[in-house]
Amino acid sequence: MKLKKVIALTLAAAMSLTLLAGCGGGDKPSTGSEQNNSSNKEESKQEDAGTDQNEGDVSGSVTFPLAEPVTFTAVAGMNGDYTMTDNIAMQKSLENTNIQIDFTNVLHSELAEKLSTMINGNNYPDIFIKNNLDADKYGKQGIVIPLEDLIRTYAPNLTALLDERDGWQYITASDGHIYGLPQVDLPGVSRPAYWINKKWMDNLGLKEPTSFDELYEVLKAFKEQDANGNGDPDDEIPLFCNSWLNPFFLLQYADFPNTGKDGIIDGELRYVPATEEYKEFLAYATKLYQEGLMYKNSFTTSHDEQAPIGQSGDVLGSFFDAGAFLTVGRDHDEDYIALTPWDDCLDLSPGISGGTLAISDKCERPEVVVAWADQFYTEEGGKLAWMGVEGETYQYNDQGEWEWLLDKGHGEDITTVRASSAIQGGGQAHPSVQPRAWMESMSANVDPDEVYLNQQRLKLIEHGQVPWPKLTYTDDQQKEMSTIGADINPYVDEYMAFVVTGELNLEDSWEEYIGKLKEMGLERLEAIYKEAYDAAMGR
Repeated sequence: MKLKKVIALTLAAAMSLTLLAGCGGGDKPSTGSEQNNSSNKEESKQEDAGTDQNEGDVSGSVTFPLAEPVTFTAVAGMNGDYTMTDNIAMQKSLENTNIQIDFTNVLHSELAEKLSTMINGNNYPDIFIKNNLDADKYGKQGIVIPLEDLIRTYAPNLTALLDERDGWQYITASDGHIYGLPQVDLPGVSRPAYWINKKWMDNLGLKEPTSFDELYEVLKAFKEQDANGNGDPDDEIPLFCNSWLNPFFLLQYADFPNTGKDGIIDGELRYVPATEEYKEFLAYATKLYQEGLMYKNSFTTSHDEQAPIGQSGDVLGSFFDAGAFLTVGRDHDEDYIALTPWDDCLDLSPGISGGTLAISDKCERPEVVVAWADQFYTEEGGKLAWMGVEGETYQYNDQGEWEWLLDKGHGEDITTVRASSAIQGGGQAHPSVQPRAWMESMSANVDPDEVYLNQQRLKLIEHGQVPWPKLTYTDDQQKEMSTIGADINPYVDEYMAFVVTGELNLEDSWEEYIGKLKEMGLERLEAIYKEAYDAAMGR
């Protein structure tokens, strides 16, 4: 069969966005000879602040500390119950800058309403950070300002990073402007991984599958050969799906680049559920279900029910999730591996998302904000944002691995230390580069389950690539796609459930299904895809 690629694992990380409000006054930053005269002294201070900039904290023409103090007010999304006001990483980033930020801290659940109220009432801040603001939307309305020139002038670290990663495209709006600073993670997989029970494979003397046909044989063995060895041949669930993480996620193994419902087939961006390739996939998924290899309630079980089932006993042969421990618990997650990509063609996300820090039209000193934020786009600055302050929230051991510190008064467990003292967290993205240390040198003493998860993630990343450049759509095209998608996507999911469970025969219903998709706007949707893809490919 034509299907044979790999599954993707979501680099699910809880991110944070904070709304900085209110740029204050003060003198313009010093330039020229003042930078040279203070270089040695300022370099020392810069190292204390956790950045890699040289020659006296110079970013463009901004030198820290500023000649006169400047105060910015901020509305910040909270990390759980913890604020940016008392966050030691945030305060460390402000040391020796002569900048003060007065934070108004908002619970994650209240951010959307708070932002809407502020913007609609023309009472919004000068800077938006850590709050998932739709920066492109408000940039086009003139509420936040373009940042591309400010980045190139005042953010040398970020500029170099975006140049190296070809990242400008991912943070540029359809009008050609950049309205928000990015979070730059390591390239990652964009969907929940397919976890398969390595312990069961070992019990049965099976090798890790390398094709859809081999996967079928492994799942069949799980069902028929008492894979968990408890004497009950009927309690194994070879493939567990739910109403969200449904069989569609197996398409990550298809032998064409895809993000699920969008894919490149024969050199064109297509709506995958309307292709012959998808029809073949449906036949495969139907076979799994009809032979009892897929959980019988896969289309009606909620995602919230997955973990209770997974932790009820040794019953799951495979499933989809961001991490195995989220489904089977921390005591059994190492029984599972993320299935190794087939043919080294896992589709990766670029790891770059914009809009984590935006500056409003009310800000009088945007260059200062951009220069300050640039410190987070180095390895050391990334550590500050992700891990906090060395010696206070984390330390390196004799093996060169880092681990959280739980005896410094910032929390008695890892979750509390992270939430109270690192900038990342709380469900909002934040301006930073993800430090390589986070993935590559975390000690198992930190969290053995996360270390194991990172190992599996890195394995997947090694076998992947970003499948296509960023696709840019006009506002009108986005509205059309949203309208069409509101009708077409639920119908696709419904049809899959009916076919796989046997309520509809695939061959008998396929043409009617395609006709219905066309009635809902399929041809217009694919025309928009083609235009955007051709533009991205320079056609």
